Amino acid sequence: MRINRKSIIISCLAVVTAVIWSCSDDDFRMNNSFINSDAYAEFTDKTPIELSTFKLDSVLTSGQNRVWVGKFTKPVIGDVYSESYVKMSQPSSYGGAVKERYDSITMVLRHTGDWEGDTMKAFEVDIHRLAQPIRFAENENTFYNVRSFRDSVSIGSFRFVPRPHTRPRVRFRLNDDFGRELVQFIKDSKATSSDQLARKFENMLGGIKIVANGDAKSMLGFLADSVKIVLHSHINQMDKYEIERTLYITEPEKQFNHVWNENMDEPYKALTERYHQVSELKGGLHSVMFEGLGYYTRINFPSWEMIQQRKYDSHLVKATLKVYPERDSYDRRDFPSTFTLAEINRGNVLQTAITDSRGNRIVGRLVNNILDEDEAYYHADLTYYLNKQVAKGDDIDPKDGVVLIWGENMSPTNYEFMVFNGHYKQKYRTVLELYYYNYDKEER
Repeated sequence: MRINRKSIIISCLAVVTAVIWSCSDDDFRMNNSFINSDAYAEFTDKTPIELSTFKLDSVLTSGQNRVWVGKFTKPVIGDVYSESYVKMSQPSSYGGAVKERYDSITMVLRHTGDWEGDTMKAFEVDIHRLAQPIRFAENENTFYNVRSFRDSVSIGSFRFVPRPHTRPRVRFRLNDDFGRELVQFIKDSKATSSDQLARKFENMLGGIKIVANGDAKSMLGFLADSVKIVLHSHINQMDKYEIERTLYITEPEKQFNHVWNENMDEPYKALTERYHQVSELKGGLHSVMFEGLGYYTRINFPSWEMIQQRKYDSHLVKATLKVYPERDSYDRRDFPSTFTLAEINRGNVLQTAITDSRGNRIVGRLVNNILDEDEAYYHADLTYYLNKQVAKGDDIDPKDGVVLIWGENMSPTNYEFMVFNGHYKQKYRTVLELYYYNYDKEER
């Protein structure tokens, strides 16, 4: 017996009209046959979505103009540490007079305003002299978060109370012994070329390590190109002649951050290889995002077969992904406004950016509920992407997925930590809302 659904159409259209008409022309075209047939619009939120967490074996951290130092503790990933390595330029002038005398030496850093952890505690930074020069390995031109260099003694430290969202310039004095050594090196230096001077200076000061001292409870970001060491000296002649030499960061591509973590929760300790995943459906309960250590949230669509099957009797007119962040996991008042989406294969290798019908990158945009801050979620339109995947038919790999990224690629553009809700939190769980136009028999 054939059921006439014309009455259903009228009430259904009242609910979904706004959604349908918001689709682009490439996604859905309404025609008279829809209005004058037994076809009907359908909404379902029952498509299974699986969040999982994976971890890259290493993360590129060099050449990003960010000095990250400190420590903080978070659920899942445990204690996170970061220290930064910087190569300094040689002094601007050499061959000081015999009577040149040392006065002082200072270091300058500018805070980016970026932070993670508890900034109510005083923050102490220690500057270490390296025992070996910062150099790339043969046939390499990058550094990753797992790299480090041997350091020797501390040459100075400073203590201050961070002010989040501000960018203060921090100036502090380094140890006088180091300053006197540097003046003496300048006076004694004899070289026939600038290259020879550079090599001599590199052997004397191969670089510095910036590290948090004591029981740091937060991680702070500084601008790498703001790092400088200012050396003051003078010569007593008829009048006192003051000399100022500045050492800037040199070879910015060699500035990098060494980042690692300890004491992570089960079952995330198992994330030792890139292809390993911890599903929120199989003990993970949620997913984690922390680019600084290479933790990423992946979205799998276990129901590809069902979605493929429906193409024979319906058309997907709207697909909306809603991802809910866990409020208590995030230190800041306001969540980041957007994230981007990219395809990722079964081995967690980044593929291509997900785009709309016009070739623009798909982003997840934050939607806030002013009456309930826990209901904040990211909204992304996947209509064009899913229809394109459906059109591939058997060429699609059901093990492929989607990855959330703060920037445009998987590199730590920020050190923000976030947890996304999975199925365990029924009210605010990640969902894929699907709107279908179901054909009647005459239309097929």
